[in-house]
Amino acid sequence: MDEMLKTGLLPDEKILWRGKAEPFTTLDKTHKKRFIICAGIGLLITVLVAVAYFVAIARGGMQAKPYVLLIVLLLCGIPAFNMLGDASKLKKMEYVVTDQRLIILRDSLRPMPFKAIQEAGFRTDDDGHVSLLCGKDALKAKADKWREICVVGQSTADGSDVCTRFVFYAPADLKGLKAALKDRLPII
Repeated sequence: MDEMLKTGLLPDEKILWRGKAEPFTTLDKTHKKRFIICAGIGLLITVLVAVAYFVAIARGGMQAKPYVLLIVLLLCGIPAFNMLGDASKLKKMEYVVTDQRLIILRDSLRPMPFKAIQEAGFRTDDDGHVSLLCGKDALKAKADKWREICVVGQSTADGSDVCTRFVFYAPADLKGLKAALKDRLPII
């Protein structure tokens, strides 16, 4: 990641702060309900498809193919598995503040220039994790979506350079981050 950051910095850009997410539980209070709902809906859809599949087999005299149900189960479980994957990815990501932009480092460098951020704020989830949310969509998002937004990366409004969604999820060194952002972001 050091090499990616070094090659991704703009000329004369200076790093003011660098950090990672603080330790967190994958299925904490904020995320457990959403995981259970996603897994439950996936299981319900699988059961309904299985019943419809076996009714069709009974009526049509077809031969059952067990891999069909396995594929349906896997497809219906994707949202729940994505939540687990997001948490795993977050633990490996780094956040960077430079004198010109915010950067998320993962498999690529994901920058958001300060000039694109019209609104930002610090918000706390039910587990006490404080996150930096930038853009109107991030600020409106429920706490159980902040990890996902952070992993997906930046988003700007169609046809403009205005940040709509960018998140540093639960940065460990909150005091250092706030000091680096002083007078750089419109914190609300």
